[in-house]
Amino acid sequence: MGSVFAHRDFRLYQAARLFMTLGAQMQSVAVGLHVYGITHRPLDLGYVGLAQFLPMFILSPLTGDVADRYDRRKVLLCCYVTMVVAMLGLFGLAWGGVTETWPLYGVLVLVGTARAFAGPAGQSLVPHMVSPHQLSSAVAWSSTFFQAGTIV
Repeated sequence: MGSVFAHRDFRLYQAARLFMTLGAQMQSVAVGLHVYGITHRPLDLGYVGLAQFLPMFILSPLTGDVADRYDRRKVLLCCYVTMVVAMLGLFGLAWGGVTETWPLYGVLVLVGTARAFAGPAGQSLVPHMVSPHQLSSAVAWSSTFFQAGTIV
């Protein structure tokens, strides 16, 4: 039978997913603190979450179709590159001393859009990384890594 971790692609994917999830969670906290530091309004913290959630909600009918029609690896790579560029953009805005929140929200919408497409593309890759009898274990481990990245 063997472990799902015997598959190199599965190990690499889970490591990348864990670090992207950790980065996204740290980014959300940092941006929330930064926005609150600018405005001192708790409502603006809600807008931080909303700016990331709305693209996922609005685009959900489209994202699965994109994952099915195009190479999932390329879709996921584009999403991860977009998220890294967005994180660098947020860093640049903070470093540059931007005192308006709208540029931050704009970048967060971009992050939410990338995450909307990354979810279906990434989830549909797992069955191609392991053998069919290992799929339930792979899905369980995949969920565990995602939850660990969210909790930590």
